[in-house]
Amino acid sequence: MKYQYEILNYWNDYDDLYVNYIVKNLDTNERANVIGYYNTFNIGCDYNNVTTKTIEESLYSLISKNNGAEFRLPKVSKLSPLLKYIYDFVCESGSNMCHIDYNDWKELKENEDFSELDILTLKKEIKKYNLNDLIIVNDGEYKICGYGCLQTKFNDDREKRRDDFER
Repeated sequence: MKYQYEILNYWNDYDDLYVNYIVKNLDTNERANVIGYYNTFNIGCDYNNVTTKTIEESLYSLISKNNGAEFRLPKVSKLSPLLKYIYDFVCESGSNMCHIDYNDWKELKENEDFSELDILTLKKEIKKYNLNDLIIVNDGEYKICGYGCLQTKFNDDREKRRDDFER
């Protein structure tokens, strides 16, 4: 076995099952901290009628099939400050979403020193990382919308404490 996996936690959002886990490459000691996504109907067991242990065994089976693909994901540390902010917001949100209306954006510009240049950079990153379905800019009602599954597109390589992973 070349990779070792550790499930940190998982949560069900209307039959969307998100799994936060660490992958360690046993040859290089490199680590990837990622969030995977599965539908509860496709994890290999009846999610609503089995034990936690059975669910975790099914999840370990599924994530091990990635065979290190997690190391090819873009690293969060390399993202722009605005995309990091949106990523973190989606990860921390109970709805797995980020909605920044125009008033929120005004406050972010004042409090976090974001500017319209950050929006231009974000638009480039949306294209670069193929996030068109996951981040919308200037949709009329909102300045920025980030949607579920955004958190599955990156390797969060930032240094974190274990407590940071608890939802």
